[in-house]
Amino acid sequence: MILIFFIFGLIFGSFANVLIYRIPLEKSIIKPGSFCPLCGRAIYWYDNIPFLSFILLKGRCRFCGEKISILYPLVELLMGISFALSFYFFNFSLKTLIFIILSFYTIVISAIDLKHRIIPDEINFTLFLLGVFIPKGGISYFKGVLFSVFSGICAGVVLFVLAVIFSRVFKTEALGMGDVKLITALAAFGGFSSIFWLIFISSLLGSIVGIFIKIIKRQKGYTTIAFGPYLCLALIIFLILKNKLTLFFIL
Repeated sequence: MILIFFIFGLIFGSFANVLIYRIPLEKSIIKPGSFCPLCGRAIYWYDNIPFLSFILLKGRCRFCGEKISILYPLVELLMGISFALSFYFFNFSLKTLIFIILSFYTIVISAIDLKHRIIPDEINFTLFLLGVFIPKGGISYFKGVLFSVFSGICAGVVLFVLAVIFSRVFKTEALGMGDVKLITALAAFGGFSSIFWLIFISSLLGSIVGIFIKIIKRQKGYTTIAFGPYLCLALIIFLILKNKLTLFFIL
């Protein structure tokens, strides 16, 4: 079964590549079919097998011979591993579904945000809806929906206020509205108790990476980084360590 989930992950990774490439360019994700972004030629179906085709083609387009971005097989491989690990740790359960959804969106959001410094509204909106309508254990479905909406709105307001304060103090834009909308969607999954940890863990991860970049590039002053990937990773870390983090917070 782990292999099956890995294969499904590769397939969804291929679809993720379509979203990553087309959504920022405001292109349809349905038509046309897969094509080479360099020469525009339609890709044969046997050249479009997730991950395997990249190896068989030796990383080059069959028609123009130009190199295919390593991002394509990397996204597919990461998605396959994420799906497989979700099943390995949680078997057939609601947690598996949640982690598969979060893995998919984390990879898509990270790739787009790192490349374009944006998080498209359609991605944030669909993620928010999924977070709202996925059943929550321990409470009725209707209460779960209301709780998710409330948690998302609170998280968005908190991050928006922090962003405004930061921009006033440091005279620079700290976060984009895409990040504010993203934490709204993520908190719909994690619930009210996740808000503090989403902000804390993502800020910690972002700071570590920012300091590392400054050291490597020998930069001075404020370093701008894509914050979306760290918010997504923060939720995954929170959901995995939720009980331990809650205990730590109480102590």
